[in-house]
Amino acid sequence: MRDGRRILDADTHQMEPADMWERYIAPEFRARAPRLQPGGRENLVEGEPLTAEGKYPFHTPDFIAALMKGMQRFLAAREAGFSPASRLADMNREGVDVQVLYPTVGGQLLGREFKDPALLAACCRAYNDWSAEYSATAPERLRWAAMLPFQDVELACAEARRTAALGAVSFYLRPNPIGGRNLYHRDHLPLWAEIERLGKPVCLHDSGSPHLPSYGDRMDTHTTGHILAHPFEAMGAMMSLIWYGVFEAFPRLTVVHVEADAGWVPYLLQRMEQHWEFSGNAEHPDLKMRPTEYFRRNVFVACRGDEMTLPSVLALAGDDNLVFNTDYPHPDGTFPWGIERLAAQPIPESSKRKILWDNAARAFRLAA
Repeated sequence: MRDGRRILDADTHQMEPADMWERYIAPEFRARAPRLQPGGRENLVEGEPLTAEGKYPFHTPDFIAALMKGMQRFLAAREAGFSPASRLADMNREGVDVQVLYPTVGGQLLGREFKDPALLAACCRAYNDWSAEYSATAPERLRWAAMLPFQDVELACAEARRTAALGAVSFYLRPNPIGGRNLYHRDHLPLWAEIERLGKPVCLHDSGSPHLPSYGDRMDTHTTGHILAHPFEAMGAMMSLIWYGVFEAFPRLTVVHVEADAGWVPYLLQRMEQHWEFSGNAEHPDLKMRPTEYFRRNVFVACRGDEMTLPSVLALAGDDNLVFNTDYPHPDGTFPWGIERLAAQPIPESSKRKILWDNAARAFRLAA
């Protein structure tokens, strides 16, 4: 708690130890687990780097130098190996009550298609087991999101059931198409049905320089690709889940968009409403309500505390569907200053409380 406000950070990250995959993966997959090459920075799996350096590269010297400079504010956590104790110390110092934890390397791992989906599922199980163990240090405060092997829907359903029983607060997926299938593809419907039944939200989170198709592909630096990819992937995902009837078919399915900012929300709602006024559901018979109605019922979007557009988002889209994130401990995030920037926003106190806690508690089904 800080200044009388409870705080839930809806997007923070694990910094997986380099040997975690080999230690936690099932023995029959250990020889093929993701691993760093001697003297290298990049994890490899199935003989391929996790990021696509030939697209918008992640590991250029200039960008790595910027990353290292940005990581200086997390020096104590780095020296402690990003342990649960160091994370909780940072949370306590800044008044953060709860963090939702996503992978870092795991996000890159889900950014490629596996030749062997069974290996992908084994990698997801390894990460999820490790993250559950990590979060057990303070289970009410460290809430982990489970990686799902979305490439194989049957395996993803099985892992969703297993990790829900382990205590995962949500399910982590990327918004990119995989195997030529967008999120709304009919092959994915069994997974949406299973996740709705389990009663936990899906958290959609892009990650830089993927092998999968990305809106950043037309750029040739990580910075410019990253500027485009995160919000555009979120917009494409939200629009498609609404217009192709996923939320109509699964009315209790909740999607939380994280690390994509929120300034685009009024524009996308406006754009969808314009097309509803023009053509209704002529091409999309599964769209039974106005697009904004699905947004209000099924979707949450995480904002940064320093977004200059935030007052306009509230004025045009309301304050019931926004949550807060900092991207801790990634260097392009806003921890720790994002919290004070949100507190200084020229928006009502009631809205700050909703964004910092109430909406997220509703999205993630947290007890009072």
